[in-house]
Amino acid sequence: MADKESLELLKKDIKELLQRIVDQDDFECSIADEAIEKLNSLKLTKMAAAAAASAAAAAAAAAAPVESGGDSARTALVMPDEFRCPISGELMEDPVLLKTGQTYDRPFINKWFNKGHNTCPRTNEVLHDMTLTPNRSLRSMILKWCIDNKLELPKLTYEETVAHATESHLDELLNQLLSSSLSDQKLAAKELRQIAKWNHEFRSLFAKLPDSIERLLHPISVDHVNLHPDLQEDLITTVLNISLSGDNKKRLVENQLVLSLLIQSLQYGSSEAKANAAAAIFSLSLYQENKIAIGNAGAIKHLVGLLDEGHPVVMRDAASAIFTLCTASANKEKAVSSGVVVSVLRNITEGVLVDELVSVLALLSNNMKAISIMCKLNAVSCMLKVIRESTSQGVKENCISILDTISSTYRSKLKEIQEDENANGMISKLSRNGNSRAKRKAMSVLEKLQRAGSITHTA
Repeated sequence: MADKESLELLKKDIKELLQRIVDQDDFECSIADEAIEKLNSLKLTKMAAAAAASAAAAAAAAAAPVESGGDSARTALVMPDEFRCPISGELMEDPVLLKTGQTYDRPFINKWFNKGHNTCPRTNEVLHDMTLTPNRSLRSMILKWCIDNKLELPKLTYEETVAHATESHLDELLNQLLSSSLSDQKLAAKELRQIAKWNHEFRSLFAKLPDSIERLLHPISVDHVNLHPDLQEDLITTVLNISLSGDNKKRLVENQLVLSLLIQSLQYGSSEAKANAAAAIFSLSLYQENKIAIGNAGAIKHLVGLLDEGHPVVMRDAASAIFTLCTASANKEKAVSSGVVVSVLRNITEGVLVDELVSVLALLSNNMKAISIMCKLNAVSCMLKVIRESTSQGVKENCISILDTISSTYRSKLKEIQEDENANGMISKLSRNGNSRAKRKAMSVLEKLQRAGSITHTA
């Protein structure tokens, strides 16, 4: 319930920010940055929900009865009594203490209070102070028990993320990552990931604590990045979450360990680790000064490699990162040399992520090497097909922009464009019905076709 309420609050914040941007002719850039940050948080939440649903399905399958000798049997896992909420009888997700010393799961004790009760359910003692104090030691024991028994971990509630957003708690978790105990490291990584997902103040604390990034990534040093995939996923996702804070963007990229581990995750991580590493690079590249550093670190060729990954989330995050990085002209050559045009055109031809990848291609269309490769790979017929089939004005605009550049550079392609125009008339339609830029580019192509026709006729 708390997650749902938090999601609604986040959507409300986004709506208000976007309204301010629309209403103000000269809005502050910080408003746009905050909107982007919250949109990224919303994206992360949706990704986390999908991952949680997948994990729940896997857990249900694993708990199915096992048949042996014609008999069905299920091995029951005995839960320690102190882990059960006295009200619900279920595993506590957010244990909190009352002044009586009794512990309850936060949602259920809140329901008890909301019904008008002012007593401790177990002792019947009248409460003059209904303060709820997080029982962190018990929660740590519950998390460890879940990890040891390969159970899905309880999620932090929104209230608990607020309660834990303190510098001392962050310092405590980061020091726990330095522990020689793998179990302790995994517990700390899970909690860091969950709190950083929701709490902006907590994310900002990373910029204030000394050696916070080094301590965060200590368990997955470059030599051991793939030994524990679940730990890698949690820490890489935490990097993504804290990258949403503007205070952290520059500091993260200046730390050579960060980019090294992100690139390692692009290469060898699980699908979730790859997607979140690509999303982290996208987030970090929103800071203009980071783009060249990320490109020089060698991230682009590995992002291009993910375009053939086959996993839609991974591919989409990689495409977003490539696009943002290539808004810096120095990175365009790196992307083209890494085979981005080949991968992009292959996916567009197969109907995969057409909207996103056409945008990448349009961004690269002022690079002569990219245009040459496009012509060799029949980009003209591909773009004409997309114009015929797409319903998106933005996609059509990008396609006609690419065709305009190609026809200006390689006049031999005008014949192919003219043949399609004679058969379908799509460029003429775009010159009448497209958005302003699409109309302008379509008219430019039509003028080239007309001039080429005149030259042919007089010859």
